[in-house]
Order: sequence, then C-alpha cells, then structure tokens
Amino acid sequence: MENLLFACNAVLPTFAIVLLGSSLKKIGVLQDTLIQQGNTLCFQVLFPILVFFNIYAAEKINISYLKLVVIALTVIAVSLLILLFVVPRVTTDRRRMSVLIQSIYRGNFMLYGLPFSQVLGGADSAAMATSIMAATLPVLNIIGVFVYSFFSEVKGKPDLKGAAVQSVKNHILWGVIIGFVFRMLNIPLPQFLDTAGMDLAGIATPLAFLLLGGQFCISSAKKNWKALMVGLGVKLVILPVVVLFAVIYGMGITGSELVPIFIFCAAPTAITNYQMAIQFDADAELAGDFLIYSMLFSVLTMFVLIYALRSGGWL
Repeated sequence: MENLLFACNAVLPTFAIVLLGSSLKKIGVLQDTLIQQGNTLCFQVLFPILVFFNIYAAEKINISYLKLVVIALTVIAVSLLILLFVVPRVTTDRRRMSVLIQSIYRGNFMLYGLPFSQVLGGADSAAMATSIMAATLPVLNIIGVFVYSFFSEVKGKPDLKGAAVQSVKNHILWGVIIGFVFRMLNIPLPQFLDTAGMDLAGIATPLAFLLLGGQFCISSAKKNWKALMVGLGVKLVILPVVVLFAVIYGMGITGSELVPIFIFCAAPTAITNYQMAIQFDADAELAGDFLIYSMLFSVLTMFVLIYALRSGGWL
C-alpha cells in the first residue's frame, strides 16, 4: 500500500494541474493568447531561473552527473539508429516516418524532467536532470532538424547550422551555464535576489502544466490508431523498460541517480515534435495525435513503472 500511495502522489498531482488547465480553457478562463504568452514567459524566463537555482543550490555536484549525461546521450544515439533502420520497413509514407522516429525517441524531458525528478529523488535528482537537459537539448534540436529534413518531401538541405544557432540561443541552456559558473566560482547572490529567484522558480512548473492543460484536446485518432498503438507501446513501455533494465542490472544505478534517467525515457513525447512536423510538412495529424495520447496514456504507464521501481527497491 505504501508503494501504491507513493506512485499516486508522484503522478496524480501533476496531471490534476493539467486537467485543471483543460477545464479552465473550456470555460474560457484560459484564452489562446494567454496560453501563448504564458508559454513564452515559462520557457524564456521562469524555466531558465528554475534550472539556474537547481544547479546553484544543489548540495553537491559530482562525477555521477557526467555519467548520467553520457547514458542519456547513448539512449538517444542507440534509439535513433534502431528507429532509422526499423521505421522505414514498417511504413512507406515518408511524412509518417519522421513523425514516428521523433515521437518515439524524444520525450518532453524539458517539462517533465524537473518536477518528477524533484518529487521522486529530491534536489539531487533535480540537479542531475538539469545537467541532462543542458547536454541533450542542443543535440535533440539538431537531430530533429536532420530527421525531419531527411524524410521531408520538401526539397532542401537540413539547416543544421540554424538549429545549432537556435540551440545556443536557448534561454534554458544559458540558465544552466550561468548556474554552473556561479556554483563553481562560489559567487554568492544577495539575499533578496535569492529569495525572489526561488519564488519565481517555484512558479515555473505548475504554470507550465496548467498551460499545457489548456492546449490539451482529444482529437479523432481513428485514421492513425495502428501507428499510434505501436508507437505508444514502444515510447511509453518498451523503451523505458529496456533502458531501466540495462542501467539497473548492467550498471547498478538506483535511487536518486535512476530517477532522471527514468523520466528521460518514460516522459510523453515532446511538443516540439508536433511543431516541427508542421514546419517540415510531415504528417502533423499523426504528430498531434501522438502528442495528445502519449500524454494521456503516460499517466498510467508512469504510475505502473514508478510503482514497480518502488516495489523493487530501486527508487
């Protein structure tokens, strides 16, 4: 019963906020303009402040951070290679190939990584998650441009330079970099800035999930149900189970170190995948369905995985 309550307390509060956001959108409290402006506020201001304080206020920074970053990058590379080989053999529609590849291996770690790491593993896990985010965000953005460009029916070379420039300009990445500089050089913050910054950091995650709920709507997935079932099974079940088995039994990683890796693999697909599908004239309908239903079914899959990890003594 204790493990069941732990899993419930880890998953349900977040999705309660998402449901509240969806309800507020339906009754007109959350308008599209407010959602758009709120997302800009979150990802350009509040999340950079949050990741800065995750690093700045971390109790310790050690070699385990680098180890987890290497694991995350390895997961990306291996998953991508397998999907590039398998997906073209299960569908002939190039516009769907890029969507399936991106939606399966790229999860919404930027939004899910920090709050779930904090709940499941505390401040240490959140700091580790921040390090993984900083290392993987530029890589994922560049790979995303390459994958969508390669399978796109719109002619033109992948703008990898543009993707790299955009990654360097990312506010969250700079929040991490500045956090490491302040931490390593032991630069103190004035008390009023420390208090104000921590208050702002506390707003970031609940506001982001509330706005996410405002964008949540169930669309018809009859046309895409086969691709969805297979893709969601791989994304939400097979990928996290395989990675967790490898890092637990192969590398002996448990506890706070396991948490960010678990979230990295188990989080629902990233919103960026849908946006890029539109940009590159891929199958945006499939990308949108994958985004919505991965978010919906992840409530169940993450609950079950957290319960299993807790029962096994690995969390």
